[in-house]
Amino acid sequence: MTPTLPKDAVIILEVGKVPSLNSFYASKHWIVRKKAKDKFKAELLEQLEQYDKIQFKKVIVRLETNLGYDIDNCIMAVKFGMDALKDWGGIADDTKKHFPKLTIIHNPELEKNTSKLFFNGDLVD
Repeated sequence: MTPTLPKDAVIILEVGKVPSLNSFYASKHWIVRKKAKDKFKAELLEQLEQYDKIQFKKVIVRLETNLGYDIDNCIMAVKFGMDALKDWGGIADDTKKHFPKLTIIHNPELEKNTSKLFFNGDLVD
């Protein structure tokens, strides 16, 4: 069964081939990890700038992925996306108070080696 894309998503970001969790932390120097994080965060911030500024009270995140990794190794796409959303001002913090739910699913209909992040939730008044 092919996953259905949410129709009520407020923000949708396209993510390129991020490193797997295993490769990101496997014996890499922190400078290599920081460069990767900065690169992907900048790409995601550029996409966020296309949206009107909003701030979520709480955000529900859904990652649809066709990266070819085990699902648990795709988490870096979420990490980079949440860091970008926070830096953009879309969420006060990425603690469980503001980020209570995450879903990650494989979507074979996405272009190979890509993912999509969906941010949905109630906005700050």
